Amino acid sequence: MTYTANEKRILTLTCSAHFLTHLYELTFPAIALSVRDDLGWTLGEVLRLSFLMYLLFGLGALPMGVLTDRWRSRWVLGICMFGAGLGCILVAMATTRAQFVMALALVGVCISAYHPAGMALLSRAVRGRGRALGINGVFGNLGSATAPFIAGLLAYELGWRAAYTCLGFLGLAVGLATLLLHVDERSVAAAPARVAPGGHSSSLVYFAILCVAMMLAGFAYRGVSLMLPATFRESTTFLSDLLARFSLTRVEGIQNLSATLIASAVYAVGMFGQIAGGHLADRYDLRKLYLIFHAASLPFIVGMAFLGEQALVVAAGTYIFFSLGMQPIENSLVARFTPERWRSTSYGVKFILNFGVGSLAVYAVTALHAGGDLRAVYGALALVVLGVCIATALLLYRSRGVSVVNEPAVEMIS
Repeated sequence: MTYTANEKRILTLTCSAHFLTHLYELTFPAIALSVRDDLGWTLGEVLRLSFLMYLLFGLGALPMGVLTDRWRSRWVLGICMFGAGLGCILVAMATTRAQFVMALALVGVCISAYHPAGMALLSRAVRGRGRALGINGVFGNLGSATAPFIAGLLAYELGWRAAYTCLGFLGLAVGLATLLLHVDERSVAAAPARVAPGGHSSSLVYFAILCVAMMLAGFAYRGVSLMLPATFRESTTFLSDLLARFSLTRVEGIQNLSATLIASAVYAVGMFGQIAGGHLADRYDLRKLYLIFHAASLPFIVGMAFLGEQALVVAAGTYIFFSLGMQPIENSLVARFTPERWRSTSYGVKFILNFGVGSLAVYAVTALHAGGDLRAVYGALALVVLGVCIATALLLYRSRGVSVVNEPAVEMIS
């Protein structure tokens, strides 16, 4: 299927905003090691500065979704990307804990706009929903993959404040470009989702069960994303030892740089997961795929509690493959269980649960890691993933007999 010029512009807009959203989302965990070393705070104290950012990343999704259902997606995305860039510049200027918290909070509330606005625009205005969400997901994952690399490298070479300043100006540029790009947001997507037997009330029950699964999945993913750089800092030495042999690198900060480089490589694996998930989402039962992807990730998050060096990297990369690969499937499920007129709002509900509840992982993982025990952190997160599998199995059982496969692509209406 060949996309129209308008669909290509929509993909350009949404992919750029998705990249920036996840770039900002994972910049702080990568910068946290440098902030800790610079300001002399503990890692737990530094990570807790991001709690309000991640909370508003989730809580802001619902009002942003309601706003997008009443306004144009492009305007919401452009203004919020510009605001997120401004927030990053304020982070670079922060000197007190309160200033850090407020600046990061501005970043969080602004990037909360992407998922309800961008996902809804894609799901209604681009044909081949699963494929489009998969492509879009690759760019989001590219943001996740490059965040530790870009932030870590800039912090190593220029300092963490300069790193945030550079990323802030990038957000200002993307926001302005988004506001200037014209797209037609009218619906050209597949027919509305079929209402399950029992009417809308049954569909609401299915969506409620799905929300529980998404909430738990968001908690597990946030916990892993917060701990990955610190985990590689504590449990791997092979890359730092290799880099230390080169005369062009300085020993100071080399372990932090190595940890962020490994984290970037691990997130890069998730791009292949996004492609696989998007490809499968247009062909098979979405509920079964969702269960399979989460169940497949479970042994690898358990392995992260016990492994080190290269084996840890392989386990982490495989977990990320499935954890990010399920996202096009998850977003397609939301679209299939909700009417189009509530699409942005339904994505807002999803992300307020996914990211809002996920923000609680900031306190959970720092408390579990207080004693320096990575096994406790990843063991607890593995139990959460098991809960996702149980909730998805319940959804599959309750909605048996209902077709939950993406509709085939339809021709654009002129």
